[in-house]
Amino acid sequence: MKALVLGGSRFIGLHLVRLLVEKGHEVSVLNRGQTSVDLPAEVNRLHADRYDKRQVAKALGGRSFDVAFDISGYDPDSLKPVLSALEGNVGRFVFCSTTAVYAPSHTHPVKEDFPLDRDSPRKYSTDKIACEDFLGEAHRARDFPVTFIRPPYVYGPDNYIAAREFSFFARLSQGRKIIVPGDGLNLIHLVHVDDLAEGFLAAASRDNVVGEAYTIASPDLITTAGYVQVIADVMGVKPDIVNVEPAEYEALGQEFYPYEWRASQCYSTDKAQRDLGWTPRYHMRDGLEMTYRWWMDSGLDKEPWDFSAENAALSKLGS
Repeated sequence: MKALVLGGSRFIGLHLVRLLVEKGHEVSVLNRGQTSVDLPAEVNRLHADRYDKRQVAKALGGRSFDVAFDISGYDPDSLKPVLSALEGNVGRFVFCSTTAVYAPSHTHPVKEDFPLDRDSPRKYSTDKIACEDFLGEAHRARDFPVTFIRPPYVYGPDNYIAAREFSFFARLSQGRKIIVPGDGLNLIHLVHVDDLAEGFLAAASRDNVVGEAYTIASPDLITTAGYVQVIADVMGVKPDIVNVEPAEYEALGQEFYPYEWRASQCYSTDKAQRDLGWTPRYHMRDGLEMTYRWWMDSGLDKEPWDFSAENAALSKLGS
């Protein structure tokens, strides 16, 4: 299979590129070439600013692909040059969306046909919805072969959002107190990066999934406090959790817990498992244990962290 990865230089895209190469596919990546990354030698590197129609046309001109995976599309303006170059030259277009497109729901688990949060105050959410709308219209009007993948929070090796699991590895290794807003009982839903990469590949390999959306997420959920506890268990330490009343936490004016804590999240992956034949490998403990080992083996435990703002918050809280 000839595959194009839009992005491919970090985290999700990087793990997808490695998986594709491992499976024996012919892989090209398209990005600006500004991020230093160690890709497999057989990967064909194409460079363009995806917002620039002329650059994209030059990079992709005369090329065709069985599948394109778009990991770096965040708004319709980033999609227009790509579609102009790929339409008619790609067999499947798999777009990385997000569960942030779903509107808040009183019913769980949230499924792919639930309403979208078109009035969200979060630009990230409304931009991803706009991307889905743009690609969906291309599918309906011109049979553009798009499939949408919607992951929740992604964790695992190479995560560039260090404030997530890596910051908790650092806090716990230093014996720091852990701020958890609220009672710590609301549920969060994540997905391991390698399970997500497998979901992308499955979407490219199955018929009758064009025009469809699929949520790819962990087989289990975890509470906000349970997330800290599992990491502590993996590390063999005892966590010192400081639960902070919501109003008091918000008055701090800064987020020290990097996940949703005001409402629970729960997403169904039944459709993905049924249509894509996809099955996640990692439960939360397994995935966090694997990620912690990678963090240690990579020497990231020796990197400095600036917890001065958190120290000030803890002092203000009297902890």
